[in-house]
Amino acid sequence: MELPIKRPDRIIPDYSLTGDVLSFSRCQRSYRYYNGSSLPPSRPVQLWYGEFLHGMMERTYRLWQEHQSLPFPLHCTIPQEGERPDEPVGLPPLDLRVIGWPIEQALAHQGKFARSSDARISAYERAEAAINQLGPHLFPLVDVAERKVIGTRFLLPGQNPNVERATRYILEGIIDVLGHTQLDDQPEGNPLKAAIVAAQPDLNGEYEIIIDYKGSRRPPVDTDERSDWQLGEWQVQTYAWLRSQQPEARPVAAGILVYISELAPGTNELSNLKREMRRGRTDVVPANGTPDYYQINAWEPGRQVNLSDEFKMRRAIRIIPVTQASMFAATAAIDRVVRAIEDRVVDERTSNHIRQTWPADSQDEATCVACDFRVSCERYNSRPWPETGQ
Repeated sequence: MELPIKRPDRIIPDYSLTGDVLSFSRCQRSYRYYNGSSLPPSRPVQLWYGEFLHGMMERTYRLWQEHQSLPFPLHCTIPQEGERPDEPVGLPPLDLRVIGWPIEQALAHQGKFARSSDARISAYERAEAAINQLGPHLFPLVDVAERKVIGTRFLLPGQNPNVERATRYILEGIIDVLGHTQLDDQPEGNPLKAAIVAAQPDLNGEYEIIIDYKGSRRPPVDTDERSDWQLGEWQVQTYAWLRSQQPEARPVAAGILVYISELAPGTNELSNLKREMRRGRTDVVPANGTPDYYQINAWEPGRQVNLSDEFKMRRAIRIIPVTQASMFAATAAIDRVVRAIEDRVVDERTSNHIRQTWPADSQDEATCVACDFRVSCERYNSRPWPETGQ
């Protein structure tokens, strides 16, 4: 006698917008490593870098609130090459090394460390640039800091409803919110206010603006759904939808992505910018004939540049207008990604090998290299695939 397959207990899966949905969209292999593979992952260095910068911005903002102001620019005692990440001694309490030490400790307790001494030095240099160049203009605009947003959405139907584990899913994230009152009170010389007004000249009434920090550079303009450009758009629009689910929220008029690496560009940022300018793949370029234009076009690795603060700020700030239509399109795309993740879960429960569940495609290797997963991808390609459930 054949027995029917027992229907699994119904649950409501919980997905983080950045940790699950966008991570899966960028690279399914790296997502698999961090979310259930039996193979040991490489050190989560990208997590350390991004979380350190975000933590520095958040901690400095809290200090700004506590003191009602800060004596910008704040000094930063940059770590030295080969220096151990030990507690700084004898430094003023507002030195960024002192502010950053608890953040480094917290990340270390989570098993997250800088990839190298150079990476740690770069993180402090960029934190210094972001806090001193952006902080005086950004902190007075913040209305709500580190607010968790959460919403429930219908899960798109799969191919086999008999083995589905849910009909809905939970989506969540953490955002900073700028208020309309704070924005109105700031002078026209505030570069964030100027960028918002230029992108949304008809703003009026009560509204909010969502802000999110990115440790990376400004990505090239790209319509591919897996590109960082498009994923950033999805993130802001979906955050806006999640915020709209909260009863005290005002309408979200726009989102801001802040690309911190643009405030202190290094060899990688300059090399990519020069190439993208030549190919017409970036939306913020210096005017022809300006010192910034000549410096970038003449730049070669090893050569120092002194780009203007105005140009670096324009590169760092990306304004994304929010409408009902744009939120609908983004959340529909997120629904499709969650459906794909759920399909993998279903496949793992019904197939013998994960190889069929987490297939490679032509983009995986390039994506993995970009997110520092080359070692992990080589391990995936060279070792036996684990059995289901491992």
